[in-house]
Amino acid sequence: MNGIHDMGGMQNMGPIVYEQNEPTFHEPWEGRVWALAALPLVPPSRRRLFRYEHEILPPAQYLRLSYYARTFTVLINHLLFSKIVSAAELESGRAAPGPKATPLITPAMVDVIARPRTPQQIAGSAPRFRVGQSVRARNMNPVGHTRLPRYTRGKRGTIVRDEGVLNFPDTDPEGFSLDVSPKHVYTVRFSARELWGEQAAPLDTVNVSLWEDYLERG
Repeated sequence: MNGIHDMGGMQNMGPIVYEQNEPTFHEPWEGRVWALAALPLVPPSRRRLFRYEHEILPPAQYLRLSYYARTFTVLINHLLFSKIVSAAELESGRAAPGPKATPLITPAMVDVIARPRTPQQIAGSAPRFRVGQSVRARNMNPVGHTRLPRYTRGKRGTIVRDEGVLNFPDTDPEGFSLDVSPKHVYTVRFSARELWGEQAAPLDTVNVSLWEDYLERG
């Protein structure tokens, strides 16, 4: 998806402010938002990809909100879209009377859910590309979620590592995950000048992890 969130390579966005000894959370509510974001609040049948929800925020709102304020906004939109809560319930701060769905989580599950997780490699087909091979990132502009950075599209690079097989993360135009589709992920090295032009330093490179379907022979 093309949007304000895909900020790699953008210019004139202002300086990056570095805060010395920055805390994990600046306010207690930020920690609570992080905890909520880690929990499965919506059943899989009604769950749009969380990143997609970020990507459809209006650009002015996306830039105005802080990281955790943006995450909180997405959580609210997620619950409203999935009809887990109503606008009236949010306004009043009280659940409407009547039966509710069975909770997706229990207190006993929270510790397991909150543990750091690493991507799980899965079985897949043989790799289409090999280390050392020249490839080109496809010049594609999907309407759903994608993890192909805009600044790499149409650019040539070299495969430096096969990261194994991971589930393809793209979605349909409505933000719902596509069918399970295991694909090889490669680390692709691009020269800075290939990405940014002659003004880039001649010896600089950028490594990007890209799914197999994002690549074609270079």
